[in-house]
Amino acid sequence: MSLKRVLSLLLPLTILGAMLLSACGGADSSSSPSTGPVTLNYWYTEGTAEAPVILDLIKQFESQNPNIKINAQLVPFADAQAKFATAAQAGTAPDVLRSDVGWATQFASSRYLLPIDSMVSQSDLADYLPSALNYDKYNGKLYGLPQVTDFLAMLYNKDVLAKAGITTPPATMKDFEADALKIQQSKAAKYGFETSGASYFALPFFWSFGGGMIDNNSKIQVNSQGSVDGMNFLTKLQNQDKVMPAKVDFNNGYNNMTTDFKDGQTAMIFQGPWEVSNILTGSAFTSNHSNLGIAAIPAGPTSVTGSPTGGHTYVIYAGTKHPEESYKFISFMSSTSSQIAIAKANHTLPTRQSAYADSTVKSDPVISGYYAVRQVAVSRPVIPQGGQLFKDFDPAVQAILAGAKTPADALNGVAASWQKLLASN
Repeated sequence: MSLKRVLSLLLPLTILGAMLLSACGGADSSSSPSTGPVTLNYWYTEGTAEAPVILDLIKQFESQNPNIKINAQLVPFADAQAKFATAAQAGTAPDVLRSDVGWATQFASSRYLLPIDSMVSQSDLADYLPSALNYDKYNGKLYGLPQVTDFLAMLYNKDVLAKAGITTPPATMKDFEADALKIQQSKAAKYGFETSGASYFALPFFWSFGGGMIDNNSKIQVNSQGSVDGMNFLTKLQNQDKVMPAKVDFNNGYNNMTTDFKDGQTAMIFQGPWEVSNILTGSAFTSNHSNLGIAAIPAGPTSVTGSPTGGHTYVIYAGTKHPEESYKFISFMSSTSSQIAIAKANHTLPTRQSAYADSTVKSDPVISGYYAVRQVAVSRPVIPQGGQLFKDFDPAVQAILAGAKTPADALNGVAASWQKLLASN
């Protein structure tokens, strides 16, 4: 067969092959990506009262980005840390996670997260509160965009305090104890104070009495004399003053503390802004939101006070197949407009300075109340082990409140565990 005849037979096949490659997008990796929809798996951890605005924002994002679909899955906050780590190890983690700020460095150090430095502009970063952004940094790289910041404040029932003859919220721990006793003795409420039994909610007593967790030089302070004094004071409130429940139900301590306060059974609690939307639905506040008082954690014997800084941040799984779309999503969710929407709906504190310029955010009594006492907030240790510190801390605090161990013995045990944890980095 002549060469001319062979070419005449091959030419139609070549044209047909080119047409097929064109229709299929071609085999060239430099060709344009598929225009079909991309689905991102997103784990969110907001509570029932907080979630509606988040789901509304996701709908807005999908409307603005029709080629990106969000498969949003609620993962209870208490389960999210371990569940994400397990999924990341198995290569099945979601594209995006709403992470507690205390987990970010842990996940980054384990290489579970995607660094986003090349995607975010410096001008955008400058809008975030430094205290919130610091939790997202590890080894000089950025791994997240902060969603909300928070810390514990003292919430109090104004009507109850007034019934007990108390005109202003206590500013010192000495006044705090005296006021709790007045409330108890006058029967203005069933309890003067209540706590959950979790170590996070006991931390204000540590700082107010001169203790702490781990300082910036990696020195463990959890078993210092100040920390022991703080827990001794808390157990005095429980066992001698009897202004607290005699026993804390550790399985339901958080819910019991919050429910008792929202229904007027407890006069004062230490709580964060994330729970205020729920609290305002309680019988003590639903018809009179102004009955809710917000004040700084009372100062200890040396005029020191403190409250653990918390918050949440959006992070991207290192193994995501859609890094650009994932960043586009977290950029939208942490934008000024989204933070304003979340603040309005949930009374939570934005992490962007520009969000506080919004008139509605400014005038929100809950946000302004918390923001006014933000100076007392203390950063938790920003270390890879930060998210694991409470594993041994919680049982120790519970053992103290249950009377099974003295504060000194229990906290010495925590310090020993933390020493091993830091050494095993």
